[in-house]
Amino acid sequence: MADELSEKILKNCSQTLAGLKTGSIFNISDMPVSVLEEQISELNEKLNSLGVFIERVRSKKNNSLVYVYRKSQLERDLTNSGAINILKDFGYPYAETLTDSALEEKVKYLMKRLSDYDCFPHEIGLFLGFPVKDVEEFIRHEGKDCLACGFWKVYCDEKKALNTFRRYRICACIYETAAAQKRPIEEMTVAA
Repeated sequence: MADELSEKILKNCSQTLAGLKTGSIFNISDMPVSVLEEQISELNEKLNSLGVFIERVRSKKNNSLVYVYRKSQLERDLTNSGAINILKDFGYPYAETLTDSALEEKVKYLMKRLSDYDCFPHEIGLFLGFPVKDVEEFIRHEGKDCLACGFWKVYCDEKKALNTFRRYRICACIYETAAAQKRPIEEMTVAA
């Protein structure tokens, strides 16, 4: 059973499960890759029909980076002209293409970039549902001089971002309680 991974996803990806955020990424340690892959497969069987997908991005020893995302929201986010330009600048294949296979290639390319570097590539915000303008400005300012910092560094619409951060924190509290109560992850996942 995928109970351990389910609990970690409930705690770390609440906003994505609730449909508030496109994607979430978190580190899981002390779980062999083979066990993690088995649990990911099990959870994907439950969650893919609800629009949520799970990928193991990279692993070093028993530390793995896991990406959880809503496919339909990611497709929508990556069709923004600003997002397309950023993806093209970083060499993403099929940056302007909207097919399922093109989306899969973009996710694979992100996974490759995450595996190739010890830090997160700047464009990752596009895959997590951050506002495109904030991602653009983060890249332009090299992560400095932001207006606010919370779930991402804010360069544009600070008021809207702070309201979003508040909603995200409330959501996290609800899902942490659900994890503590051992609620099934599929019950806590809003269908797309």
